[in-house]
Amino acid sequence: MKKTLATLCLLLCAVFCLAQEPLVPRSNKSYLIADGNPKDTAYLRVKSRQAGLDLGLSVLANRVSTTSKYVAPKPSTHLLKQGVLNLQLPIDDKQTEFAVYHSELFDQPANINVLQIDDELVTYRSVEKVGNIHVFYHCVRGAFGTRRVAHSKNAVVYKLWDTPQRSLLPDLELQDQMAQAEAKRCAKTRYPLLIFNDLISYSYNSQGDLAIGHFLDTMHKYNPDKLLQADLLTPASWPYLSRVNENQLWNESMRTKIVETLAEKQEFYAKQQMPWMIGNFQIHLADKNRKSTSMEELEWFLSKAAAFDAGFGLDFSAAAMRKHGLTNIMLNTIKIWESLRLSHAFSDDIKEALKDPYCDWHIQRDEDSSFLLYPQHNSRRYYCNLNDDQWEWNSPYTGRFALSITAEGKGSVSKGHACITDFNYNKIANVTAEGESYLDEGISPVSFSCEVKMEERQKPEVTVRYYTHGDAKKLAKKN
Repeated sequence: MKKTLATLCLLLCAVFCLAQEPLVPRSNKSYLIADGNPKDTAYLRVKSRQAGLDLGLSVLANRVSTTSKYVAPKPSTHLLKQGVLNLQLPIDDKQTEFAVYHSELFDQPANINVLQIDDELVTYRSVEKVGNIHVFYHCVRGAFGTRRVAHSKNAVVYKLWDTPQRSLLPDLELQDQMAQAEAKRCAKTRYPLLIFNDLISYSYNSQGDLAIGHFLDTMHKYNPDKLLQADLLTPASWPYLSRVNENQLWNESMRTKIVETLAEKQEFYAKQQMPWMIGNFQIHLADKNRKSTSMEELEWFLSKAAAFDAGFGLDFSAAAMRKHGLTNIMLNTIKIWESLRLSHAFSDDIKEALKDPYCDWHIQRDEDSSFLLYPQHNSRRYYCNLNDDQWEWNSPYTGRFALSITAEGKGSVSKGHACITDFNYNKIANVTAEGESYLDEGISPVSFSCEVKMEERQKPEVTVRYYTHGDAKKLAKKN
């Protein structure tokens, strides 16, 4: 249903948007995402300036927390309802299994499975269709601090809308109250940008797209000097939005999909006279499921933003910033790429080259305050036999190469001719490189070996990767 509504909104925009006038300035400047935690606000504001980014506040103004005053001890009558169900039999206050007559409401999505019966909320773990009834199993009576009571057969049972964030949604009247309160709160902050994700959820009440427009009108009324951004373009939202970012989180594994998807969407948003953002990029720390975000991944994403002349959202939490060893380098790199994009330093030919999903890029500052853009080849990862290994490296470029050696596991690393860092690129030791090595274009035989101490019971896993540059293209800011 959500996908169908979003598609319909896009089609309606194509018809109606050009007949309106925007009420806000348009911009596709990139931004750093903040969650509003007051402990981190000052720190993120400094870091956003360092990267040359706006600081955007992510706002969810229509989420009713299950711990809020609208839920317990007496649930509001203005919680958004999917529809009405009919009890098959009366239930007492201790019953954890009961039945209702068949309804198509069970085709609607649910996350925490909440029912409202008079002033009691009930959650259920599972539901089974048996003939013309649905049976609820493993029910929690008096959920979220409400009072459990017995109910007659004639009691009205509502199936409530909920969200993946384990919250409930308000009806139109309560949504208006919450929007005003949130708009007034945002007006007291210094965030230049307000971000509204899951905008479609504001239309689930009876007013549809008009409810979206009414919500954004309230936010604009109290925040006339702030940029407003959402993840969906609709006829009613078009006048209020400074730009649209569809909240797509990209990573390096999606390199072919990103170019195909972005080219199609860029054309659509251009027809709607709407600056467009290419999605979000997350810089994260290492955990058991993934490695820490690297510079190669970041510059791959920045090159695609430059290729499509589109801004993006940076998901880089204060906690990750404080622990990632490359934070300052990454923020400065973002500032360089973005300042060049916004000053139109990338020619049309360079933009076309940047769209190549299989090519990486690297920017360096030149001596005369201009910049050099290098096509960069990042090799695949070579997994090493610690005693001795033979490979064939195939480079498209001739010249000096950079080498990264990653050791994982419970072994130890010593006497390496490299800069050794932890999983989050925090420097452990500086070592001196001896001489210079060049890698010829084409195939080169390479051998790898390292000494393993006999007393080491567990050996680390070692991965090697090499990087080479092609000829540079000179860039200069135009304004």
